[in-house]
Amino acid sequence: MKIRTMLTIAAICFAIIPMIAYTVFADIFVTNNGKEEFYRQITDLTINQAASLQTTLDAVHSDIGTLAAMDEIKAAAESGSSSDKAGEILIRFANENSNVVAARLINSEGKIINGRDTGKMLENFADYSAYKDDVLYVKDVGSSEKTGSTTGATMFIKKKVKSGMLLISYDISSSATFISKMTENSTFYNQGKMIVVDPRMNWTSGAGYNNNLENQYTSVVTSRIPTLEDGVPTEIIRYSSGNGENLACMVRVGGEDGLVALVSCPENRAGIFSGQAVSPIIAVVVLMAILSIAGAIIVSFMVTRPLKTIEETLVKIRRGDHEARISTVSNNEYGMISRAFNNLVDEIVVSEDRYRTITDMSDNIIFEWNFKTNEVFFSNNFNKKFSYRAPSDHFADSFLLKAKIHPDDADRYRNDLDGLEKGKSFERNEYRIKNIYGDFIWVLMRTATLHDKDGKPLKVVGVMVDIDRAKKSEQQLTERASYDALTELFNRETVESQIDNEISLSEARKSEMAVLFIDVDDFKHFNDNYSHATGDQVLKFVAGTIKGVVGEYGFAGRYGGDEFIACIRNAELNDPSVAAQQIIERLDKGFDTDAGERLTVSVSIGIAVIKDNYNTRVEYLIGKADDAMYSVKKSGKSNYAFIK
Repeated sequence: MKIRTMLTIAAICFAIIPMIAYTVFADIFVTNNGKEEFYRQITDLTINQAASLQTTLDAVHSDIGTLAAMDEIKAAAESGSSSDKAGEILIRFANENSNVVAARLINSEGKIINGRDTGKMLENFADYSAYKDDVLYVKDVGSSEKTGSTTGATMFIKKKVKSGMLLISYDISSSATFISKMTENSTFYNQGKMIVVDPRMNWTSGAGYNNNLENQYTSVVTSRIPTLEDGVPTEIIRYSSGNGENLACMVRVGGEDGLVALVSCPENRAGIFSGQAVSPIIAVVVLMAILSIAGAIIVSFMVTRPLKTIEETLVKIRRGDHEARISTVSNNEYGMISRAFNNLVDEIVVSEDRYRTITDMSDNIIFEWNFKTNEVFFSNNFNKKFSYRAPSDHFADSFLLKAKIHPDDADRYRNDLDGLEKGKSFERNEYRIKNIYGDFIWVLMRTATLHDKDGKPLKVVGVMVDIDRAKKSEQQLTERASYDALTELFNRETVESQIDNEISLSEARKSEMAVLFIDVDDFKHFNDNYSHATGDQVLKFVAGTIKGVVGEYGFAGRYGGDEFIACIRNAELNDPSVAAQQIIERLDKGFDTDAGERLTVSVSIGIAVIKDNYNTRVEYLIGKADDAMYSVKKSGKSNYAFIK
């Protein structure tokens, strides 16, 4: 019988047992994992909805804070009488925001002095005054302010301005409003849904509101709301209602006076996830497959003794006898394997000769350090750059140990070399090494460590790349760099040159780099409402913040006006999104102007990353980052985005 037939029969026999076990355990695993995945999905959806809710809260607080800080609004509030300028600002704000029904300024007597319904008394003024500042509430009166529908609802936020009150109303009664957008993905598996609860226990899903939450959710759920921690989801809550057993999860955002995102779904919908709980099944299949292979190997061992000849031939080749071949003696599968093996050895010998020729012709130097024999070998082209001649192949005599390293790099090189012997790798280490002409040149070293079956380092294969021209070009650019007089950052021409050179260095390092296009949000506001001198202080504050964040692993420049560029090298290690978030957070802390005012600054940041497309032009890369920045502008500003 042929070898292939015997192995096939053995594999089939040993597959019977795994299939039986699979049949027994599959249903159990699917059911249990389906429920666990269902619970995770509810929690994840709650967290996602809370994040959207937080974004909305931030935007609402920012809007009313910006309006309340305007001089025209403060002046009108202090006087208690209407102002054309304040009225124009409030009406324009309401018209430009689709979710806003009206923005009103009310004096201490409850009279609307600016905005919609100017001159009228505010209905339920005492109730509005009782609410806390900067908190978003569902309106307790029985209709939508925009549509007049008794099933609709309005949410509003108020803020005290001088002796008056700024009040902004938001429509949440139609599908296009922000509450509906937050909950548009909340209906899942037909019966699951998400609602928003305010501090007064009013709740809404964007299509209506109710001020009695326990009509919808039992006290098992509502009693948990006062104990919620900000941003921390509850464990899955099980409660009973008219449609049977249900599951719920909640997250509070915005602090004690913030909003609560609540997601719930009937527990019987967990069955949908059963079909997705395939991980345990795959694990069982893999385990059974391993058992099948192990059984097949045991059987095949009995019929593959002729392959011992191949092993003996391999030993001869490994010892240097490249002429060793298997003598083909039969026409069965063993004979076919023997002929294929001989052909493969022939190809390997040719491939090694080709590899050696290519290595000798390349400007890059290949080296190998065998830890088992403690020997080091360099490709023949090594002699073209360095004059060192090792007396032996032993590591103690090798160029790795005897190389003349620049004094500033010597300690770092020795530490890296010690780490290499312990299994670490040179990912993109750069050093200055004296060449054959006696000059120090920049060399990039990368290595790959091979391990034995026990995980111990076996050998290191590395490459030395000459990056001297690119590094010195970078230094020359820095020395000749022109700086922007106001911000003391690189000017536009210099930052473009630096990025172009950084692309070349990233290619040599085989690393990623990122470009951040940073634009100050509403910069005109500082010039118009304060002074151009204050505007200059804002630009200096932004420049110093950017430089402080990226200075350790990149550089920055002023691209023009209120636009800045930052470049981050080794972006796979130095996460550009972390840098962008740090810039936004530090700017949000604000600074004190010369006039004694405290100003905060927000920016929109677009990020473009180069991973392996090193032929990208600087203009194209910056343009992509610019596109990403504009996407942030359109979606609310004060954020960052990657180009897709």
